[in-house]
Amino acid sequence: MARATGVPGTPALPGEWQTIDGIAYRNVALCFLFRVHDGVREVLLGLKRTGFGTGRVVALGGKIDGQESAVDAAVREVAEESGIQLSAADVRSAGRITWSFPAQPGWNMAAHLFTADAGNALPVAGEEIEPRWYTVDALPWNGMWQDGPHWIPALLDGHPVDARIVMAPDNEAVDSAVLE
Repeated sequence: MARATGVPGTPALPGEWQTIDGIAYRNVALCFLFRVHDGVREVLLGLKRTGFGTGRVVALGGKIDGQESAVDAAVREVAEESGIQLSAADVRSAGRITWSFPAQPGWNMAAHLFTADAGNALPVAGEEIEPRWYTVDALPWNGMWQDGPHWIPALLDGHPVDARIVMAPDNEAVDSAVLE
């Protein structure tokens, strides 16, 4: 099995990690599903029950497996975490973002961001995520990662996101956020 460059002892399949400017990042896909309910635009997020980010409200998504495409990973993760079935044609690119965790480099991620319309699909809670619809103007910021306010509003407004986030040594606060 290949080893992730820059993350000693971390097994990885080809394509699961990439190196940017000498820093290793796990490749992930995040998908924000939208619907209009009673005339109000909503986004599907989920309370993370297990794994990375436990206890936080997060977007649906996760790591890209092996040689899987980012779109295929987004479709798979949405199905696994909410029960909502999408096709690759339903998913639209919404940009890219990297998160660097200098105090915990194994957490570094490079995300492909996607959006999709959920229509009338009803999410189902699973072992990993408890999905819930939130109005886009009343997100649970206090329950989310602290970097969210730096880039999620642009995504919600339909703007492509190109961001680099560096987390503080406590792995909670944001040390820097660059959006282009």
